[in-house]
Amino acid sequence: MAHDEHLQKAFSYFDKDGNGYIEPEELRDALMEDGADDCTNVANDIFQEVDTDKDGKISYDEFAAMMKTETDWRKASRHYSRGRFNSLSIKLMKDGSLSLGNE
Repeated sequence: MAHDEHLQKAFSYFDKDGNGYIEPEELRDALMEDGADDCTNVANDIFQEVDTDKDGKISYDEFAAMMKTETDWRKASRHYSRGRFNSLSIKLMKDGSLSLGNE
């Protein structure tokens, strides 16, 4: 996930309104789609770790920093597993949102 294009596509998956930030409700909705049990607590835990400037939203830079330093979602939330993130990556590749080939 270190490649910027892949990061941008992954970020866009969460940034549903395209405003350049992942907001708590967007993260909760994405987690719900992915089958997380307690989306509100999971989103809150993730925001605690990833929202480094504490403005209540995750910028692309904060998201990219988390992904590039290999911060595990489990660190951000004990409720969310790396397996679920991997599942999301596979889902994005299958629907064409994320591609590993050279385009």
